[in-house]
Amino acid sequence: MTVRVLTRILVLIALTAMGMAVGATVALSAPTHRSAPATLEGHTLCIEATRAAERSQQLAPHLLGAISLAETGRWDRAHRASFAWPWTVMAEGRGRYLPSKAAAIAEVMKLQARGVKNIDVGCMQVNLHYHADAFDNLNEAFDPGTNANYAAAFLRGLKDEVGTWKDAVAYYHSRDDQRGDAYQGRVYDLWYGQRTNLVTVAAGSAVPVTPEAVAADTRRAEMSRDRVRRAEQYRMIKAARAANAEFLRKQRAIIDARNAAAFEARKAQVMAEWEELKRKRAARAGG
Repeated sequence: MTVRVLTRILVLIALTAMGMAVGATVALSAPTHRSAPATLEGHTLCIEATRAAERSQQLAPHLLGAISLAETGRWDRAHRASFAWPWTVMAEGRGRYLPSKAAAIAEVMKLQARGVKNIDVGCMQVNLHYHADAFDNLNEAFDPGTNANYAAAFLRGLKDEVGTWKDAVAYYHSRDDQRGDAYQGRVYDLWYGQRTNLVTVAAGSAVPVTPEAVAADTRRAEMSRDRVRRAEQYRMIKAARAANAEFLRKQRAIIDARNAAAFEARKAQVMAEWEELKRKRAARAGG
């Protein structure tokens, strides 16, 4: 048995050990339209690509894999595990799981022929519009290794920009606070699950309830509470900004009304003085 085949079997066993929890998490965002039949070969392509990209870009093990699962993961009944799928296309609010690279490329070409530009492709769902210079052609865009390498470099660049991996993961999806926070939470839930189970199963052991697993659960709970707190803070900030904007608008309206009234009063005074001056001149001319 080759190392490559053994690696795939261990990965499959590990992901199976994660059970329904991972599958349920990914299903919140995974495309569901036109699903292709599952194959072990197709499923392992994204896993192998993200692992290689993590090593080349010096990312934490399985972090890019967790993002890939969040982007294209789907629950496979036959293997009872969730996998990322390399031939995934997302456009017009609909996801497509295609059976092969050729089919995925053909699907994108059809979309582009209709003028659709906002299209996400591959293991890491790289957007062809916002990352127009990422790939030379569609064949390269759907190559799992190239797709994952670009995503890994992009993620590292975000980390250099914003300072933390957590914020980089959020920005990978969106710079909107609420959408980015929700995505970050989903990815980190997947990441902790992957990291714990893959390492344990690769060592040839069953998945026990270890102190590390308990700590991971605690971290997830803390992150969940932190997301709730940040969402509430964001809501309060938005409400305060809206209230302040309304106060300034009313204050401006009062000042404008005051200025308008003063202007009208002064204008009436000037006109009255002018009429009095004209009356006096007429009186002198008549005398």
